[in-house]
Amino acid sequence: MKTIYTQNKKAFTIIDMLISIAILGFLATSVVINFNAGSRNDTVRLSADLVASTLRQAQTMTLTGAEIPDESLPPGQRFPSGGYGVFFDANDTNSIFLFADKSGNYDYDSLSDTILETYDLSREAVFSAGGSLAVVFSPPDADAYFNGMAAELLKSIVITAPESDTTKTVKVFRLSGRVSIE
Repeated sequence: MKTIYTQNKKAFTIIDMLISIAILGFLATSVVINFNAGSRNDTVRLSADLVASTLRQAQTMTLTGAEIPDESLPPGQRFPSGGYGVFFDANDTNSIFLFADKSGNYDYDSLSDTILETYDLSREAVFSAGGSLAVVFSPPDADAYFNGMAAELLKSIVITAPESDTTKTVKVFRLSGRVSIE
């Protein structure tokens, strides 16, 4: 009688290993792509939050009568006559500027107004405000002025990131001074 031996193959072949590597590579690529998309969405959201909070900071400084830290002025004259505002420069769409409107014209004047703080938006985020925009909250009620005028009822600042379809819009309402994010 002849004995027949059978072999049980329980090991990976080279083809099995190549297929496994291809599947892992595909999964890793999809995870990285989704992570980058989520990161861009966070960039837009965080930048919109920064814009809104800076606008609210200018409004609060106007309402509370905050004085600018200018030691050359006597203490009673340190409040800017036009209040406080935020400047959006169309030539630098990644930075916003909190300023004191010392000129009293409810607009940003680079020669007489004082920039108190410069804020950079998150990573690649940029804003669009239809050109340069100065939002100034006037004393005593913090009514909003847009580029020195009280003609429009609201202004919108759109925040985007390159290669992303996510946008956030920060709206400032002139009469109420309300700042909202949509």
